[in-house]
Amino acid sequence: MPFSIDAGMVEVLGVCEKAEFACAELYHYFADLYKDDREIFYLWLRTALEEENRARLFALMAKLRHDNIIASVVLELAQAEETLQHIRGLLTELKENPPTLREALQIGMELETQLDHLMRQNVVQFADETYEKSFLAITNSKRLELLQEACQRLAGA
Repeated sequence: MPFSIDAGMVEVLGVCEKAEFACAELYHYFADLYKDDREIFYLWLRTALEEENRARLFALMAKLRHDNIIASVVLELAQAEETLQHIRGLLTELKENPPTLREALQIGMELETQLDHLMRQNVVQFADETYEKSFLAITNSKRLELLQEACQRLAGA
């Protein structure tokens, strides 16, 4: 029996995509802010590009809705929109008051924890475990770990 994802579920995936792109924009901002430190610049750039890839994955999920890959979207639209607004508000605030590098790293770690939770547990239920394993393999990243390491190096300096 084919699964059906209604327009509301596609809307949730679209908001998740926008949240990931907003997060990428924030990380590009951090990369620009700390461009004089080559290692930190590349950390933020890599993190931003990975967020863009995750955003594209949400777009792909919406397109695959008719292929019996996604059983349902379990994230509420309000929660997805709240996450998007939080990231956009944070970006606006940080552009007005640029953070220190330590603050930027802490913000990045908090965002990665929040987005990882949404990505892995709350957004979609797959029709088959193999799809879920593939999805998790694609989204598995060491972003949080890399940000934590950078923060620890900064603390030791």
